[in-house]
Amino acid sequence: MEQQKNTNQEYEAIKNQNPVLKGYVEKFFESLNGLSPAHKIDLMYKNLTGKYPDAKINLQRKLDRILYEQAFGKKIRETNAFLNNQKKQFKFPWKSRSEMRASTKKPAEILVFFLTITNEFLGPKLYPIYSGNMIIINNSPYELDPRAVLKFGKYKCIVSREIDRRPVSNLDLDEVKRRGDSTSSDEFLIKAAMRAITTTPKKKEMNKTLLVIIGIIVIGGLIFFFSK
Repeated sequence: MEQQKNTNQEYEAIKNQNPVLKGYVEKFFESLNGLSPAHKIDLMYKNLTGKYPDAKINLQRKLDRILYEQAFGKKIRETNAFLNNQKKQFKFPWKSRSEMRASTKKPAEILVFFLTITNEFLGPKLYPIYSGNMIIINNSPYELDPRAVLKFGKYKCIVSREIDRRPVSNLDLDEVKRRGDSTSSDEFLIKAAMRAITTTPKKKEMNKTLLVIIGIIVIGGLIFFFSK
């Protein structure tokens, strides 16, 4: 009751301060008459996301989505606008492009992106495959697990780190879950973020896949850091 009283007082103050707005204010508050708190939350959800929530979504998830949009929605849109307005697009050096083209014709070799211990990101560079599961980088053997081979547009590659004989992959999912770092519980928020991403114009395939590779490298580095 006290909250309703305060709302009415604010309403009267608005009318008294600017009589011209009286009609608009009255119509606005009249439109809220009879609406339940749940319906008002649905309206907030629609105003932020552009659509009403699914009937299966409970109140807690609705509020999570609303808060997520308030916290990140503007930043996501600004980031997408920033990326769309960039005139220059990243291009691999000619030598790297040559290696990538050659990889499609040499099944006994694999493209490798290599993260050094000094955080240099090298590649892509072709390396010969030995016994179907090994490559040699800087005179040291590294494992080549077929399950860790990544799709880089029309190319196939792996991401290796100097500090780890095994390539970067999603094969350590169980370990990530045991540490409590799994994002599987964030499915709802991930979908919200992906909704914003998928509404932007398509990028060139090379740029998108490059971001995927860099993202994998960053995730791999974080996994190593927190596993110490």
